[in-house]
Amino acid sequence: MLLVPHLFPGLLRTRLTEEVGAEGFSVARRASAARLGLDLVWYPWNGMTWIAPGRRVATVHDVWPFASPSADPRIRRNEQAPFLQTAANADRIVADSAFTKSEIIRLLSVDAGKIDVVHLGVDVDLASAVAPASPPPGLKRYALFVGEAEPRKDLATLLSAMAQLPDDVRHATGLVVAGRATPDAQARSFSVTYEGEVGDERLGALYAGAAAFVFPSTYEGFGLPVLEAMAFGAPVIASNAASVPEAGGDAALYFRAGDSSALARAIAEVLSDERLAATLRAAGKQRAAHMTSRRTADQTLEIFQKMISRG
Repeated sequence: MLLVPHLFPGLLRTRLTEEVGAEGFSVARRASAARLGLDLVWYPWNGMTWIAPGRRVATVHDVWPFASPSADPRIRRNEQAPFLQTAANADRIVADSAFTKSEIIRLLSVDAGKIDVVHLGVDVDLASAVAPASPPPGLKRYALFVGEAEPRKDLATLLSAMAQLPDDVRHATGLVVAGRATPDAQARSFSVTYEGEVGDERLGALYAGAAAFVFPSTYEGFGLPVLEAMAFGAPVIASNAASVPEAGGDAALYFRAGDSSALARAIAEVLSDERLAATLRAAGKQRAAHMTSRRTADQTLEIFQKMISRG
C-alpha cells in the first residue's frame, strides 16, 4: 500500500498505473494510516517527513544537508528536518552504503546497531537491447558525465582534466554532459556537448556509446550512475571519494578526488589502451550483474520481515 498526502488517492493510483504500468497496489491517504492496521511503514526517500504509527523504517541515501549545510537558516532547517525526524523516530534506518552509515552515526548521533546497509542496484535487463549513441560530429569518441552539475559532482575537475589530455587524444574526444547543467561560453580546446536532462532510453544509449564514463563526484551516498554505466558496458573512471568505491568495487579505475591531472592521466590511459578498456567493460558488466535492483529489493524486504517478526 502506498501512503500519500494527496486528497484523492484514487486519482493518484490511476495516474501511477498509467505512468509506470504497475498493477495490484492500493493507495491511501497517510492521515488514515492509524486505522489501516499496517505491520510497518517504510519511508523510501531521504528520511521522514511525517511520523506514522507503529513500526517505522526509513531509507537514508546521504546526509549532505549536514555534511555541507546551507548558509541560509531557513533552508538549512527545512533540509535537515527529515533527517532529524528519522534519527528520533525511525525503528530502523537503511543506508545505501557503509559510508552513509558512518555519516549517519557521525552527524546524526544514531547508534550503529540501528542501521542496516543495503547497496543500490541496477536492472541489467534494460541494458541488453540498447543501440549505442554516436560520437558528436567530427569526433572519434566521447567521454560521458551524468548528473546535476552542482559543486559536489565536480564537473569542474573533469573539464580541467579534458583540457590536459594529450593533443592527439583531446582532438579526437568530446565530452558529453547529460543532466542539469548550464552551458558556459568559455572557449575550450575540446568539444563539450550539453544534452540537458534526458530520458531513460537516451541515457542508456549515451552509456552504451561512451568510450569512458567519468564520475568525479566528491560526495555521494552511493553513486548509482557508476553501476548504470557498467551495466551498459562503459569503462568507468571514478573518484576515490566517499561511497564511490563501494559502488564501483574493483571494476573501475580510480583517481584522487579533485586532482584534475590524475584524472587526465586516467582518461588518457583508458582511451589509449583498448586492452584496459575491454577489461573495465567486462569487469563492470560482471559487477552490475551482481549488484541488481532485485538484490536490493530482497535485502530490504528481509529487513522488513525481521522487524515484523519481532512483534
